[in-house]
Amino acid sequence: MPSKNKKSTPVPEADFNDTIAHNRGLELMKPSAIPGVPAGYRPTDPEVRGRRLRRLAGDLRAEAMEALDEAKGRDLAADLGKFAPDPQRAEGIAARLGTTGDLVARAQALLDYAKEVDQIAMSDGLVFLETENKQLGNALDHDPALATHYRKLMKLFAARSGAIAEGIARAKGAEGAEPKAEAQAGEPKAGGSGGG
Repeated sequence: MPSKNKKSTPVPEADFNDTIAHNRGLELMKPSAIPGVPAGYRPTDPEVRGRRLRRLAGDLRAEAMEALDEAKGRDLAADLGKFAPDPQRAEGIAARLGTTGDLVARAQALLDYAKEVDQIAMSDGLVFLETENKQLGNALDHDPALATHYRKLMKLFAARSGAIAEGIARAKGAEGAEPKAEAQAGEPKAGGSGGG
């Protein structure tokens, strides 16, 4: 007879939240629902932006907004002298900064969503094509003429194999170059005294 005091082993609860499966099932947002950039927008080269625009750490954004808000209520010329900026500009800059911050947050969330659903679709496509390619390999042993009907599939996997092999070769080349560079760094320079 089992003891009444014996504790039962707790069954582990499944807490796995399969967001990939969930997101795969969502109806896709239509690309036409996403507005384009304003007419006349011309992107600036990132290097030019980096040279010409001043930057502030993202975690100081709220403080910058508060400082702009503070400035718009002051007579800066009276407080700081004739070279002080016009406080009316602070209000416009703060309003624009609030809008651009919201724009970036929404666009980033949309980009994160778009990248994930695209990666899921690409993975699903690859799983399908890998299965098809595996079965084609088996079928070609019995009917080589099938190759003429699956040229695009065979071209894809030949290119993929080539890209993988190239990546492995590059990685091995980089590994081989590191010890050589380290060895050269340790060699004494020509014409050096070589000792004290």
